[in-house]
Amino acid sequence: MWKGSGTAWPTPSSPFRRSREVDARPVPGLAAAAGGGRGAWVNPGIPEFDAKVWEQVDLPIYQREIEPILPPTFFDFHTHAWRRTDFSEPLSAESRESASLVFVTDHFPFPGLQDAFRRLFPGKSVECLSFGFPFPEMDVERNNQHIAEASRAGPGMSGLMLVRPEHGADYVRQQVVAGGFVGLKPYWAFVRGKAQNDVLLDDMLTDEHMRVADELGLIVLIHVPRAGRLPDPANLAGLHRLAKAFPRARMVLAHVGRSYCEWTVEQGLPAVLDLPNLYIDTTFIQNHSVFRFLFEHFDASRVLYGSDLPNSAVHGQVVCVNGVNLFVTRRAYAWSLSPEGETLRCTYMAYESIRAIVRGADQAGLTTSDLEGVFYRNSRQLVDSVRQRLPASHPGASGAGQAGAGAVIPPDLLPASGHRGSPAERR
Repeated sequence: MWKGSGTAWPTPSSPFRRSREVDARPVPGLAAAAGGGRGAWVNPGIPEFDAKVWEQVDLPIYQREIEPILPPTFFDFHTHAWRRTDFSEPLSAESRESASLVFVTDHFPFPGLQDAFRRLFPGKSVECLSFGFPFPEMDVERNNQHIAEASRAGPGMSGLMLVRPEHGADYVRQQVVAGGFVGLKPYWAFVRGKAQNDVLLDDMLTDEHMRVADELGLIVLIHVPRAGRLPDPANLAGLHRLAKAFPRARMVLAHVGRSYCEWTVEQGLPAVLDLPNLYIDTTFIQNHSVFRFLFEHFDASRVLYGSDLPNSAVHGQVVCVNGVNLFVTRRAYAWSLSPEGETLRCTYMAYESIRAIVRGADQAGLTTSDLEGVFYRNSRQLVDSVRQRLPASHPGASGAGQAGAGAVIPPDLLPASGHRGSPAERR
């Protein structure tokens, strides 16, 4: 029997879920980053890690399909990190059950993200762009501080600043410079008094934000709201206005404009092809037809690979049924469909995304160099071009954050081995 409701969730005040399947040992030197005291327990990184499933299902897929495709060093443009102490109040049932927020854990600090990279992509070096998670209950100042501290741990990591609609230009500018951020991350859930499907881009991404982004040439990662997703007329009008009014801002459409099914990219992408300061990230899309259309029509040098960790560290796949995206998972979550008893033989959504990118790229005739750009060069060049424009007082200015192959968080900072609504409304 299939079910669409999850198991009991840990609360923000509870210890993180310590499964017998996960190595969750104290990691020396990570107390501050993890938000605890000396010898503090830290999130082991992956919400789901089962040694038997890894050996029988995940590892063979990684070795056969993922490892040969990824370059030795790749860049993950879309990752999250936060501590349970970053919440200003306990997560509501609505946030935990939201098919847009996709709650998988209440504690995923930066060391956990690094551990997830190590477990999911053994033998690879990973550089990343990271930012907090936009739960409505998040204290964005505390979460931003965590990202700022993490970005100083090594040259391979850069951070975005979570911004709320009420944040003015002076505040945003000061925080960007002080925190070393290379861009901004607005989100519909920060808009008070409006449901996701009623939010306009101007509600969540204000001209005050965009003036700073234009002045400093910052990245602005945009998760389009509304049921119509990318093709929604209000979203298209907003994107065109922002791109024209703030041409030096580097606007990035997250999740291919929320194109989990083909209709979104087919109907929406042609309307934004003329925006020269627009980039697209691949995050969490697991449909090869979406990528085929994207690569056939959009400049591949402006496509950026992203994983959406920790959300993609879940076993399952996003599937489309009559134009509606559903989440099928091995483990039961409030926002997914899953069989009884965790019997579904599936792999990590992170792997499914890479499978889809590679298949779509092959069908669209991309070259090996094009694909290497998607997985590393495009993101690295974009982040470095932002850093070159930043004021001298910015911690990452003048290329300070540039990283060569294999330049990731130092090994001594890595952990030891060992809405309520239907799922169709996701993200």
